[in-house]
Amino acid sequence: MKRYLLGASAVAIAVAGALFVLWPRSVEAQPHLAESGQLRFVLTPASTKSGVNSFDLRITDRAGNPAQGAEVVVEPAMPQMGHTIAPITAGPSEPGHYQVGNVELFMAGQWEITVSLGAERVVIPLLLT
Repeated sequence: MKRYLLGASAVAIAVAGALFVLWPRSVEAQPHLAESGQLRFVLTPASTKSGVNSFDLRITDRAGNPAQGAEVVVEPAMPQMGHTIAPITAGPSEPGHYQVGNVELFMAGQWEITVSLGAERVVIPLLLT
């Protein structure tokens, strides 16, 4: 009987340890940098979890001055799964600073966020849990 309890306890501890190590954790949202020929794009997501998200986007020239341009378009896609979301026009909050809200990134995994300002275009990878 003691061997049975000892074995059951060892299995329970092993399972608890495996769950602790393998359980998915959220990743803190970090700024993601991408550069085109003329511009530097910094995209910061509000969250790294799947679901409704928003992005803070800063665009500067190589010297650090706010980018000048017409409209900024954001196009989220998950190419591995064949998912694309309709292009979203970012709202300017100040020169070189844009906000994109209510972006439905409905699935965990690797997304690609394409950001365009005029002829300048970058693809920023974003991993969601």
